[in-house]
Amino acid sequence: MSTDTTTREEIAATTTETLAAELKISADGIGPADVLRDLPGADSMKMLRVVSKLERRWDVEFEDEEIFAVKTVDELVTLVQKGIGGGEPAGS
Repeated sequence: MSTDTTTREEIAATTTETLAAELKISADGIGPADVLRDLPGADSMKMLRVVSKLERRWDVEFEDEEIFAVKTVDELVTLVQKGIGGGEPAGS
């Protein structure tokens, strides 16, 4: 998939699916405002695996400071969007 045509919705869907698979929970139960550390089964190692999978998926690398600043699912989606060249989200 070309990163030039990747929409925020596609990034959000992939991010949610990756979180759900790693945490072994339903993607339907994950919302944009959810705090990552409060998701069922979340711990620092699982979150690092999620980030690693997202980096490989879109061939990007995030700075540690960026990763540790992310608190919610939506913030993680925004980080990925910026990383793949999506720039600032609409409305920001």
